[in-house]
Amino acid sequence: MNDVQIDEVRETVREHYAQAARTASCCSTPIDQDVFGHELYDDATKSGLPEEAIIASLGCGNPTALASLQPGETVLDLGSGGGIDVLLSARRVGPEGWVYGLDMTDEMLELARANQAKAGVTNVEFLKGHIEDIPLPDNSVDVIISNCVINLSGDKNQVFAEAFRVLRPGGRLAVSDIVLSRELPAELNAITSLWTGCISGALTEQACNDGLDAAGFVGVSIEPTQIFDRAALESLAAQIPDGQLDVAAAVNGLDGVIRSAFIRATKPSAQQRSIRVFEPALCCNTGVCGPDVDEALVGFTADLAYLRELGVDIQRHNLANDPSAFAEDQTVREFLRVAGSAGLPLTMVDGVTVATGTYPSRADLLRYAGVETPVPQPGLTLLADATDGACCTTDGCC
Repeated sequence: MNDVQIDEVRETVREHYAQAARTASCCSTPIDQDVFGHELYDDATKSGLPEEAIIASLGCGNPTALASLQPGETVLDLGSGGGIDVLLSARRVGPEGWVYGLDMTDEMLELARANQAKAGVTNVEFLKGHIEDIPLPDNSVDVIISNCVINLSGDKNQVFAEAFRVLRPGGRLAVSDIVLSRELPAELNAITSLWTGCISGALTEQACNDGLDAAGFVGVSIEPTQIFDRAALESLAAQIPDGQLDVAAAVNGLDGVIRSAFIRATKPSAQQRSIRVFEPALCCNTGVCGPDVDEALVGFTADLAYLRELGVDIQRHNLANDPSAFAEDQTVREFLRVAGSAGLPLTMVDGVTVATGTYPSRADLLRYAGVETPVPQPGLTLLADATDGACCTTDGCC
């Protein structure tokens, strides 16, 4: 996308959200909010917030819960809108913490500041600016959140680069946004209402992962939370002006492609280490599948999720599903030549072999990562469904 196109998209988005702020009404885009994640704000969370902040919430998740904010942290909300996530973050970081809200729309900033005054919150500042050019110094914030805004940018790689710049070493990105399982057809990208409605500008999961990697982030994870099924797509398509879309064809082609997701990543700290675990062939990405589940794999999967929540750069490679990772690493190739797959799993830290033949314990992983005393992360939950993302069922493997 060239500079002229970026400016055109930015102006279209600005006009749309300025109108939303003026009316302080529910999202007037073709997106039905019931399809998205606004219900993730429960009544207890919304208690004490101005009604206007709740009404003007046009996001697709609850990044304040995702971020596991700690007292005293400095937080930045990219595209803060009416301010709901800024105000919620201010509660979580407490009087010793600080929260910035960044938005480019004057009307939204005016609404957010009014909501701040009504809520009586003082540890907050709303800034005018673009998420591609954040008006804060390097290494100045602990956490960046965003709620269905990055997809609206015409230069998402620049957004990732700016987020990396302003985060302190060890800082984390915790975003709710829309991602795609594959690219949208070109004709859909041309429909303005789909862009302002958070669809046409969305990245594929792979492009999002690659963009964060290129910016320097580690521990990137993308966790789909809601998938647009056929009924949701039909509801969406019905609100697009007549003649702009072959509804039947679009619905048939996009079933399951569009999803909201939690996106996490960490800026490496000075002592950040890279942990890679090369596993034997498993029937799915985690091996936690099928009728006979290996308890060692269950424990390792939970340990890996825990370390990722702490911002550790840790990845696993399955010989069946990710053979290129084995072929591209000379040390791993030599190990397989000598020991064969029976010697797996192989654990490496910064390219050095530290364990073979067994999965490392959580204590071992923390030691390898240089995390002696992990910072408590209240509110963390692990997915209870062990088959999530797996290709196997009780009927066998795919």
